[in-house]
Amino acid sequence: MLEKLLSVVLFSVLVASVNLQKFSEDFSDDDSILFGRSSDIANEFSEEYINFLKTGHESETLKALSNKLANMHTLKEIFTTSISDWKTKDQLFMCTTCQAVVNIITHMFRDENGELNGPNAEMNTKNLMLELCQRFQLQTSDVCSGLFDINWPTVHYVVMNSKADARSICGLLPISFCAVKQEEFEWSVEVDNTTGQLTKPKDEIPQKTSNDLKILHLSDIHYDPEYKEGSLADCEEPLCCRNAGNINISDQLGAGHWGDYRDCDAPMRLIVNAFEHIQTQGQIDYIYYTGDIVPHNVWSTTQDSNKEIITEVFDLLSKHFGKTKVYPAIGNHEAHPANVFGNENVPSDFSSVWLYEHLWTLWSDWLPAAARDTILKGGYYTVTPSPGFRIISLSNMDCYIFNWWIYYNGKGTSLPQLQWLHDTLLAAEKNSEHVHILAHIPSGGKDCWPVWAREYNRIIERFSNVISGIFNGHTHRDEMLLHYSECGHPMAISWNGGSLTPYSYKNPNYRIYEQVVDHETWIFNLTEANEQNDLGTPRWFKEYDFSEFTNDLSPAGIDQWLNVMAENPDLLRKFWSFKVTLADPKLSIGCNNKCLSDTICQLAISANNQRDRCQELQSILELKLQDETTTTTTTTTTTTTTTTTEPDEGGDDNGSAAATISVPSVHITALNIAYFIKKFLF
Repeated sequence: MLEKLLSVVLFSVLVASVNLQKFSEDFSDDDSILFGRSSDIANEFSEEYINFLKTGHESETLKALSNKLANMHTLKEIFTTSISDWKTKDQLFMCTTCQAVVNIITHMFRDENGELNGPNAEMNTKNLMLELCQRFQLQTSDVCSGLFDINWPTVHYVVMNSKADARSICGLLPISFCAVKQEEFEWSVEVDNTTGQLTKPKDEIPQKTSNDLKILHLSDIHYDPEYKEGSLADCEEPLCCRNAGNINISDQLGAGHWGDYRDCDAPMRLIVNAFEHIQTQGQIDYIYYTGDIVPHNVWSTTQDSNKEIITEVFDLLSKHFGKTKVYPAIGNHEAHPANVFGNENVPSDFSSVWLYEHLWTLWSDWLPAAARDTILKGGYYTVTPSPGFRIISLSNMDCYIFNWWIYYNGKGTSLPQLQWLHDTLLAAEKNSEHVHILAHIPSGGKDCWPVWAREYNRIIERFSNVISGIFNGHTHRDEMLLHYSECGHPMAISWNGGSLTPYSYKNPNYRIYEQVVDHETWIFNLTEANEQNDLGTPRWFKEYDFSEFTNDLSPAGIDQWLNVMAENPDLLRKFWSFKVTLADPKLSIGCNNKCLSDTICQLAISANNQRDRCQELQSILELKLQDETTTTTTTTTTTTTTTTTEPDEGGDDNGSAAATISVPSVHITALNIAYFIKKFLF
C-alpha cells in the first residue's frame, strides 16, 4: 500500500523538481544508457524529497502541481481508464518514478532513524497515506483507509525483509530498460531437452465429430451480495451499485435490475439466470471456471466474507449442474488482501492456507483425493477426467506483478509451481495424454511478470505436442492470445472466457467449446434486460460461432487468420465488437485506429516483452488503415470544397484519447497518471 500511494505524490513532485531537460535527449540509445539516466534522476530526486519530509517545508511548485494533478481527473477516471502501450519517453518517466519511490521507502523503513521506522510506524505511515489521498483526490477516505489497513502488514514485512533495491523491484514493470539486477528476480525452469526446439508451426487439429467434448467456460462472476437495484451506479468508489442508503437517485443514475455497465458487479439474480440458461444447452461434459468470484470491493474484504461468497457461488454451481464435474482455477480476487498470494514458506501470519483449505472443502466433490496436497500447498492441481485426457489447473498469481510476495522473493514464489507444471506435462507426454491448462491470468498481459511468462512459454513450447488448449479469464474480455515458440512458430492458443459480471461496460457472457475445434459465445444485452425490470428475463442469444471467422483452430490456422484480420480492418472491427461483447457503451464509442492496432497486437503476445509478431501485424494493419484514410479523403474531397480532416474516432479502453497537460520538455497524459494510480493502488 505504501508503495502505491507514495508513487502518486512522487510522480507529481518529480515533474516539478527534477531537471526535465534530461528527458529530451536522444531515445535511440540502448537500454543500459536509458536506465542510467533514469537511475541518476531517481537518486537525485530521492535525496531532495527525503529532505522535504524532514524539514516539513513544501515548495510553492509542489503545491501548484499537486493542485493541478488533483483537478485534472475525477475519482472515477482513475480506476476505470486504462492506457495503451507507453512510449519510450513515458517508460523512462515511469521507470524513474518507480525507482525514486522505492529508494525513499526503503530509506524511511529500513534505516533505524528513518521517518517511518520505530514504534509508531504504522500510525505515522497511515496518516501520511490519508493526507496524500486527500491531497490528490485519489479516492474517498474510507477506501484509502481500508486499503491501508488491509495491506499494511504484508507490505511492511516485505519491505523490511527484502533485499531488493529500486532496480530489481522496478524491473518487474513491463519496461525493457528497467533492468533486473538481483539474482532472485532472474531465474529459469529446468526444461527437458530430449526433443529440441519446435521446428515448424503446430497445425494439427482433429476434425469435428458428434462425439466432441462439450465444455462450458465460465469466468469472473464477481458476485456482489450487496448489489442493490436503484442504488447509485455512478459512484466515486471503485465498486458501485451497492449503497442502499442513497436517496433521490434518478432512474438514469440508479442500478439496473439485472446489473449495470458502470463498474458494478453481478447480482445473484443475474448469476442464477445465467445458470438456468446454460441448463437449456443440453448435456455439458465439463465446466471450466477460471477464477474471480469475489467482488471488486478491495478496500473492505475480509477472510470470512470472501469465504461466504465463494461458498455461495460454488454451491450454486453444484445445485444447477448436479454431477457435472467443475474444474476451477483461483482468481486474484479470492485472496484477502486481494492479489496477495505467498508461497508455502511465507510466515504463517501471511499464509494463504486459509483460502486453500476452504477451497478444498468446496472442490473435493469434483476432484480426486490426490489433488489435495498441491491445492493446500498452492491452490493448483491436476486430474485425469478420462483415459488419455489430463487437466492442469494453475494458481498463477505468482505471475501477477501486483502480488506483494513477488517483490519479497520472486524465484521462491514462482519457480516451484512452474517446475511442477513441467514435470506434470512430462509425465503426460510419457502417458500419451493430451492436456488442457487452466489459469486465471493470461501470460501475455501487461500485469503478468515477463520472467514468469518467458519460463511458462518455454514449458509450453517443450510440450506443445500434448497441450491442446489453454483457458484464462481476468480481463473480462472475450478474446484469446497465440503462443509463439522461441523461433517464432505458433504453438498454442490461450482462450479467454470473458466474464459473467458486467464490470466494466460489458454484457454478461459465457462460452461453450466443442473440444476446441469450435466455440460459441452467449450473451444478453444489459440495456434491453433492464428495460423490463422484473417483468421479464434477459434474452440470451448466441453472439457468434468462432467458425464464422475460420474453421482452422490450430495454432498455425489462427496465425494465418491474424494475417487476414490485419489486412482487413473491417473484419478486425467485427472481432473487436465481439471482444467487448457488443456492449452498448463500447459500441457507441467505437474502436479507433490505435484501438485496432492494440487489438491485433494483443492477439499475438504471450509474454509482454516479446512483441515481434505483434509489430509485424501492426505494420500490415497500418498500411491498410492508411489506404482507408486515403480512400475516405478522396471521396470526401470530391463532394465538398472545404478542407477535410479525418473525423475524431472513438476507442475502447485499449486506445482511447486523453487530455494532456504540458510541462517543459515532457508530456504527462491523464491516462499515464490514471494507469499508474490504478494499477499500483488496486
